[in-house]
Amino acid sequence: MAGHVLYSSDNLDIHHEQSEGWLYANWKGYQSVDMVKAGCEEMLRLLAALRLSKVLNDNTLVTGIWVGAAAWVAGNWFPRMQQAGLRHFAWVQSPARLSFVSATTTLQQALPGTAVLFDNLETATTWLRAQP
Repeated sequence: MAGHVLYSSDNLDIHHEQSEGWLYANWKGYQSVDMVKAGCEEMLRLLAALRLSKVLNDNTLVTGIWVGAAAWVAGNWFPRMQQAGLRHFAWVQSPARLSFVSATTTLQQALPGTAVLFDNLETATTWLRAQP
């Protein structure tokens, strides 16, 4: 993704993909619970400020487990994202097994239809483009 960089840190880059009409969140490396929460709050702030309804959430480069944040993401953050306008959340899984477990645990605790998991960026992008 080559959109305008809105936020950059050691563990997360957030881009505004204007031509696509979504936020692209590229998570990188190990994620602590505090890192996940801080990054999620930044995504929420940007989604609301830009009045967007779509997110492409890329965990391809994530390593390690962050399951300690799963309940917070599912029960606190996702509902606030939806209140801010989120309608479609494409989530690209990490190939790292422990990160994969963290993401699936999160969605098991979230309301059905909150996000859709994908194995690769290409499939996620195609799906997100097809959403109204």
